[in-house]
Amino acid sequence: MLESMTGYGRGEHTTEQYRAIAEIRSVNFRYCEISLKMPSQLHAFEQPIKEKVQKKVKRGKISLTVDLEHHSTGEEPIHIREDTLLTRIRTLEKVRETAGINDPIRLEHLLVFEDLFELTEENQELLQEQFDAVEKAVMQAVAELLEMRRREGRMLQKDLEERLKLLAGYCEEVRNGEKERIREAKKRMTERVNQLLEDNRVDDERIEQEIAILADRLDISEELVRMDAHISYFTECLQNSELQGKKLNFILQEMHREVNTIGSKANSTAISRIVVGMKEIVENIREQIQNIA
Repeated sequence: MLESMTGYGRGEHTTEQYRAIAEIRSVNFRYCEISLKMPSQLHAFEQPIKEKVQKKVKRGKISLTVDLEHHSTGEEPIHIREDTLLTRIRTLEKVRETAGINDPIRLEHLLVFEDLFELTEENQELLQEQFDAVEKAVMQAVAELLEMRRREGRMLQKDLEERLKLLAGYCEEVRNGEKERIREAKKRMTERVNQLLEDNRVDDERIEQEIAILADRLDISEELVRMDAHISYFTECLQNSELQGKKLNFILQEMHREVNTIGSKANSTAISRIVVGMKEIVENIREQIQNIA
């Protein structure tokens, strides 16, 4: 079953003292790239959280935001980084003087600096409680994201299957027009051979070579057989539970090559019109599979 690369998920988990909220979004991207935004006191959790997300989400540009609220009525075991606090105060004073601002520095100006606070080392249990809350919220958000991606993937699959049927129908039209095309081609070939026969300087071997070259240029049976194989394999991959985006893109490149060859060999107005329709479908499929994981 296909999976889209676009989606959204939200997760929330509450413990005795904390409430973690996670929001995750994903868009098209060739690889898996995760951008994580969380409070500075949680930066120690960044790599473990990223690794857990990467195990679930294989492709896409991922934006993950995590927030953590402390809701205990007791005192939170937070240590104030005094050196950092004094540095921030001096920086704000300099900004105030340079900008010519007369208002004094207030508490709300300092609270925007999250690096002023840290949990004390003796509170490892609370650190673990924080991580548990964040992990569960993130995994809930990832689960919602994946469900949305699968739901969109099912719609993509249905659309692609319909387009493949149309493409197979065009291939059948080309086959049905082969007799008339060959008849016309033989007529032109006969005229060409007669021209060569009128030239006494041309020997029989040259004539045979010319006929062989013209026949090879006109034959599109191999291209049609390969197109059937590509369509069949593409359809088979759509049913596979593994991630298929890269594989489908490769198969589509082969389809595009065969369609171009059919168009260049056919030398028929009727088939050229069909080839235009085939190219349009292949391009539509190409646009769709850019969003497949």
